[in-house]
Amino acid sequence: MVGRLFQIVYLLMENEQLSARELARRLEVSVRTINRDIEKLSEARIPIYTTRGRDGGISLLPEYVLNKTVLSEEEKSGILSSMRLMGTVAYDDEKEALQRLEDFFGEAAQDWVEIELDNWGEGSFDKARFGQLKQAVLTRKKVTFDYMKQGDVSHRKVRPAKLVFRAQAWYLYAFCEKRQDFRYFKLRRMNHLEVTDERFAPLALPKEEPKHYVSHTKTFCAEVAIDKCMAYRAFDELNPTHVIEKADCFVFTIDDADENWFVTHMLSYGQYAQILSPADIRDAMIHVIEEMAEKYRT
Repeated sequence: MVGRLFQIVYLLMENEQLSARELARRLEVSVRTINRDIEKLSEARIPIYTTRGRDGGISLLPEYVLNKTVLSEEEKSGILSSMRLMGTVAYDDEKEALQRLEDFFGEAAQDWVEIELDNWGEGSFDKARFGQLKQAVLTRKKVTFDYMKQGDVSHRKVRPAKLVFRAQAWYLYAFCEKRQDFRYFKLRRMNHLEVTDERFAPLALPKEEPKHYVSHTKTFCAEVAIDKCMAYRAFDELNPTHVIEKADCFVFTIDDADENWFVTHMLSYGQYAQILSPADIRDAMIHVIEEMAEKYRT
């Protein structure tokens, strides 16, 4: 009901005058329903009027713009700001829709928040690939690609459900025909992406999303000393539960360090970090460093 009233106002703002029969045709309802809707709009103090006769019809006052009689200022601002926020991944047609909606509401979207998907100065966001997958989701077309996972490349055909931004990366959430289940696929790990002409029926999404992306490896409490020149990274990346500042370093306590990534991640700090505990992880780091040194020597 509210959506149809909104459509009537929008159509009348785009057209100087429309007949009840034309509105009924466009909105696929009866003329009687349109007449009832016009009464409701008048009761809501929308400046709508009808003229009788051969050239008559339904019109709005020429200077009218949608105002708080239909949507509050906060609701209008929220709608416009949300659309501007999505402009990060929008294309020309969607940006044009935002402009039209701004004209429709008679105000510009407030520029109060911004999301930038590229790394600083690097332009790493693959907008072309994102656009392909977006169209595949909206048109319900199957997608094929080669996917890199744990050192192995496998060919996948999937039924895309939605695009998800999680943990600083874009993923495709899709039904994988190979696994016969829903999976997350990281966009950066896809190669030879192709949107096929093969369509599929609307997907019934599971009530609980599968947690295949969640690591099930052992976690442990670790203590790491990181030189002050690199401490900013640790605050960003390690989610420490306790920090002690010393003369030339910070000592970070991490309660949920994951054995799959911890040693490798600590290597990225080079000579500016030292694992203090636990002893077995410290020994593992020494072993990796020795293997690396041997590889460089040979």
